[in-house]
Amino acid sequence: MRWSTTVALASALGVAACNQPASTQSAPPPAPAAPAAARSSEAEHANLPFVGRVWRKTTRGSPLGSIVVFLPDRTLLMGSCVETYRLSEWGMAGDHIRWLEDSPIPIEAEVSMPSKDQLLLKIVGQDEVESYAPAPVPYVCPEMR
Repeated sequence: MRWSTTVALASALGVAACNQPASTQSAPPPAPAAPAAARSSEAEHANLPFVGRVWRKTTRGSPLGSIVVFLPDRTLLMGSCVETYRLSEWGMAGDHIRWLEDSPIPIEAEVSMPSKDQLLLKIVGQDEVESYAPAPVPYVCPEMR
């Protein structure tokens, strides 16, 4: 079959399927309930001292205004004054945290908090330790030079 014929046939089948009476269309299966282990894990994540706070990166040489926010629903918000924001999923494995960025290989870091207002992330395989402090409120990105 030629490409245009294949596309036309696929489009016609799609339109025909959409025009079926509601009684003949099958409803999508209900979403499975989250296992008890996943629910308790989310509750444990929510109780970690760095979760739910906006952390400003204090490591020398990092982009201006770099922030991370570990949300209780396991969403990680990352951004800076010079880069757009990113949303990723994060999780814990012992004293390590993991998240995905641009590759399918997760980034893993050892987490430590020497004080309630200092967060340190040591990325596995790197020598540098990233340091963070709570972002003051209000906070505005610094002017670019």
